[in-house]
Amino acid sequence: MTIIYYTCNQEKPEFEQKIIDNLKIQAGDIPIISVSHKPMDLGMNICVGEQPMCYSNLWKQQLIGLKAAKTKFCITVEADCLYPPDYFKFKPEREDLVYRYNNVWCYWKRKPAFYKKPSCEGAQMCGRKYWIERLEKMLDGHKGWEPMEVSPNKLVTKIFLDQDKCSWGGDPVITFKTGDSIGGKTSLVKNSKAQSLSYWGTKELIYNKMFK
Repeated sequence: MTIIYYTCNQEKPEFEQKIIDNLKIQAGDIPIISVSHKPMDLGMNICVGEQPMCYSNLWKQQLIGLKAAKTKFCITVEADCLYPPDYFKFKPEREDLVYRYNNVWCYWKRKPAFYKKPSCEGAQMCGRKYWIERLEKMLDGHKGWEPMEVSPNKLVTKIFLDQDKCSWGGDPVITFKTGDSIGGKTSLVKNSKAQSLSYWGTKELIYNKMFK
C-alpha cells in the first residue's frame, strides 16, 4: 500500500505540520507520496506549483500520486485530517472496489464540536489501477489546471459506481474545517453532534492540541 497525501498548502503551516507529525507516527513504514502546490519534505514529493484551489484539481493531484505509486493499493490522506492507527491497518480483498472509512467526524475550528460525516474523499482506499481508470474517466481528458465547469457534487458521483463501494472502520478520523482551505460546506449525519470521541478525547482537548 502507498499513502497519497494531497494538499493545496493553504492551511496554516503550524496546523498542517501537526497533521503531518501525526501521519508519520500512525503510518509507520508505509511509503508516502505527497502531491502539493508548494515543495514539501514528506515522502516522495511532487510539486505541481500554485494552482486554482478546486475539487477538479484535487482529483488531478490524486491521479498524479496514483500514477507515481507502484503498489497494488493506495490510500488517501489530506492536510486537514487526523488519522488513528486503525485507518492504516485494513487489508482489502479486491482491487476493483473502493473502500471508504465509515467513522469520519467533522470539526469546525470556529464552532468546536464533532459531527459525523457519511464519507470523506480523504478517507478511502482502492486498487491503484482501478482508481486511475475511474479518475481518468471522470476527468475525461480535461487539460490544464483551470477548474472544470461541472459542479463538484455531480463529478464526485461519477468517480465510483454505487455497486463498487464498500466500507471499513475503526477509531474515528477527524476532518477539520478551519476556513483556510477548500470545502467550507459538507454533508453531515443528522443529529450526530458529539462533545468527545473515542481515542481522541474531548472537543476542548482537540482544540488545544491543534490550534494552540
